[in-house]
Amino acid sequence: MRITESASYMQMIEITVPASTANLGPGFDTQGLALQLYLKVKIEQLDSPVDQCIVLSGEGASELPRTKDNLIYRSALFAAEQEGVLLPPARLYVENEIPIARGLGSSSAAIIAGLSLFEALSGMELGQEKLLKYGAQIEGHADNIAPALMGGLVTTCLLPCKRVLAVKQDWPEEIKAVVVIPDFQLSTAEARAALPTSLSRQDVIYNIQRVALFGAALRAKRFDYLSEAMKDRLHQPARQALVPGLEEILNLSGVDGLLAVALSGAGPTVLALATHNLGNIGELIAEKFARRGIKSEARQLAIDKIGRVRK
Repeated sequence: MRITESASYMQMIEITVPASTANLGPGFDTQGLALQLYLKVKIEQLDSPVDQCIVLSGEGASELPRTKDNLIYRSALFAAEQEGVLLPPARLYVENEIPIARGLGSSSAAIIAGLSLFEALSGMELGQEKLLKYGAQIEGHADNIAPALMGGLVTTCLLPCKRVLAVKQDWPEEIKAVVVIPDFQLSTAEARAALPTSLSRQDVIYNIQRVALFGAALRAKRFDYLSEAMKDRLHQPARQALVPGLEEILNLSGVDGLLAVALSGAGPTVLALATHNLGNIGELIAEKFARRGIKSEARQLAIDKIGRVRK
């Protein structure tokens, strides 16, 4: 391994990474949309290592590790190992707005922040292809990684060689996002364990049709098709047992301004797309959770079009 010195005079660098919502119904491990909730990391290079190298505030501050076991630091060390580099010590000041284990891409944001930490400390630019590849290797899929890095709506394809193909698409200004965040965590591992091991040909065709329709409907501004285009038979039915009230929420229809509803990533957060009436839509979904004894918070979020920012 080589020791980097190019970052030895680095001034304080700040990295900002957005939250994201993945799948958007049928696009399992394929589609992701960046949202304006952020993970912010300031980097201070040190002369010598310290045990408590991370100062945390915001979401997860009481539960996340403050050592190199933190996912941000582990991701930087993963890149360092891949590139054959020894990183100089640093302290991180982390301010997090993204709820942990709620289906809003908190781990992908941390991974992109960590890979960006590697770039800052090493003085090396990984480039988009390596950032996506390393991010997907750490996370296991790229549907949240890509929008966290690139912003906007991104469709991804993971190749057998571990390369990630990613295409960013313009998001219509007319469509707004509401997320309703239940007051409980659901790990991605637990949510994936609930998935079926096989699907019928009929169900596979069902999802393929709707993934294709989703992109086509956005491009053609046929927003009235989105309700059908965001239906799914792969993951959402299996996860209804893990998210009380989800079945009823997914079947919402006839609500003024509402275009479509889906589970956000692995859940338990629910995503609603709408043109207007966002406040009432959020309250309606929150009421469905409340009837099951679950507290939740509705937030209206703008779409992040930029992705990761370094300054």
